[in-house]
Amino acid sequence: MTATGTPFTFPFKAFDTGAFTSAFTDNDSMSALARGAMEASTASTRASMKGMQDVGQTMMTHMKQQMTLSVETTKKFAEADSFEAAMRIQTGFMKSAFENNLKGLSEMSELYTEALRETFAPLAKQAKKAAKSAK
Repeated sequence: MTATGTPFTFPFKAFDTGAFTSAFTDNDSMSALARGAMEASTASTRASMKGMQDVGQTMMTHMKQQMTLSVETTKKFAEADSFEAAMRIQTGFMKSAFENNLKGLSEMSELYTEALRETFAPLAKQAKKAAKSAK
């Protein structure tokens, strides 16, 4: 054991509290920054969770619309009286499904963008505060 009471050998003789205190002169601002960082992290996590919930709800709504479209198309297929009618139904289904998917992707893109913006806003605000206090 070393003189410090630990099994480790340190490259310096002792911890210099004076040097530490002079490096961090404003302890109140340091604790405020640490508290702000924790609050920003919490707000960021909450925003992220809300964003993911919104994305999940939108995805489920989109999937429900797709399933409804598929069921309606299947019913129309059962009523088709010719091959040409079935092809018209299939063409209509493909067009509707494609448009629905594009709409869904657009909605999801907007939701992800908003979720990221809301998630990083508290962290960016705290980073600005930290940068100002470091000057």
